[in-house]
Amino acid sequence: MATQETLVGEWAPPPEGGSLPITNEDYINQVRMNCRLNLPNVVLASEHGLIMVMVCGGPTSKLFLEDIRKKSQDKEKYRIFCSNKTHDWLIENGIIPDYHFIIDPKKSMLDYVTKPHKDVEYLVGSCCYPEVFKALQGYNVKRLMVYSGIEDQDGMSDMKVISALFHKDEYAALEGGTMAGLRAMPLANILGYTTVEFYGFDSCFFNYDKDGKPIYYSYDKKRLENIMECKTDDGRVFESTPIFASQARQYIKWKRRFEWIKFIIHGDSLTAHIDKIDEALLKPKHNSLITNYMLQLNKEMHKGFKDSNGKLHMFGSVGHEYAGEVSLLAGQFAKKYGEITLLDYGCGAGTLKHALPNITGVKINEYDPCIDEKSATPEPADIVVCTDVLEHIEPECMDNVLDDLKRVTKKTALVSICLTEAAKFYADGRNCHLSILPIDIWYSKLRKRFHIVESGKRKMRMHEYYVCVLQAKEIR
Repeated sequence: MATQETLVGEWAPPPEGGSLPITNEDYINQVRMNCRLNLPNVVLASEHGLIMVMVCGGPTSKLFLEDIRKKSQDKEKYRIFCSNKTHDWLIENGIIPDYHFIIDPKKSMLDYVTKPHKDVEYLVGSCCYPEVFKALQGYNVKRLMVYSGIEDQDGMSDMKVISALFHKDEYAALEGGTMAGLRAMPLANILGYTTVEFYGFDSCFFNYDKDGKPIYYSYDKKRLENIMECKTDDGRVFESTPIFASQARQYIKWKRRFEWIKFIIHGDSLTAHIDKIDEALLKPKHNSLITNYMLQLNKEMHKGFKDSNGKLHMFGSVGHEYAGEVSLLAGQFAKKYGEITLLDYGCGAGTLKHALPNITGVKINEYDPCIDEKSATPEPADIVVCTDVLEHIEPECMDNVLDDLKRVTKKTALVSICLTEAAKFYADGRNCHLSILPIDIWYSKLRKRFHIVESGKRKMRMHEYYVCVLQAKEIR
């Protein structure tokens, strides 16, 4: 079966960043100079319903000019974004982009701001060549803070310069990606977009010019790179370059990182095709919250076991450790809403319910598919508590369980996820924590389904936990 790392194969290891096109010292100096300019910064925006249309320069974008034009005229639904030379190309074709962002620190970026337009908002990276800012004086310009982690010989980094001059609430930091299409993904998150449509995000080419050179763009722009063939897991072959092939692979990584954003790639290209393969891999194979095999293993674990001293140990018996914060949350909600329901989702031995004090107006329900008397499909509740559960879920069932958690949460949820291996093992030898994932993956999966009100790492019982307070996207 294809994996994230093998979706696009049969090329030499692609570059993972490489050196800057300018020296580290010049890069840091440019950040210093640009951060002193009297300009507004791009700041973090709340989520909204507009769609980002990112027009890249790949060869398929010219096939969709009319689609892009129609969307550029629908201001109630779309905003058109572009970068570098695509700005001039769109305007030459009668399409005025809403945003033009430039992040490359090279002096040659001056060539892409020779024809500024009064209706375009220019998002210029803090690392850019300073003359780019000067060329845009009098136009609608915002400074886009770019984090790259670059340090000069004195150990000064772009992050240190920016944080020394601005409070963290005064800007949003753009990270990740090596090319414009990839940079558009974290930029969309900063600006509050939850849907992004790509045009010309190809990572490949299809034709040659009369001199036998590859045509990489929808307009006249040259690249000097080696040509290579990229073969996808289903056997399709695309002509590409090491840099473009790396872009295609990185797209999958950033797509997973921003799971709450829907990315759509128009056209038939290398990037579009591996996205199609990835979507097929991500599609749930069934609707079950737990497989029959794992259900039986967990039922055995829930019977408990006695240690050498004869003490009975129950599986799922730590819910009481969250009783303090759950009772506080429940009390606040009962005071605000009157009578409410609380659901312990994956309750195990049920120690949370027994540890909670009597709170007027709070009805407590329990659900655990591995305990027969608590296995009935739960009704939605105002507050859902899901602690020490998600790390036990089989990877193939994870999306189903998270979707069900969303279904049952009417208002808020308290979720605690262990990030390390368990001390216990199933009868087949597997560790009881079947899904040990990094925080950024859990964050992405939860944010796809909820608003994350609070989140952070916590140490409990010699383990690291990721604890979140979540809010339903639609309060019921």
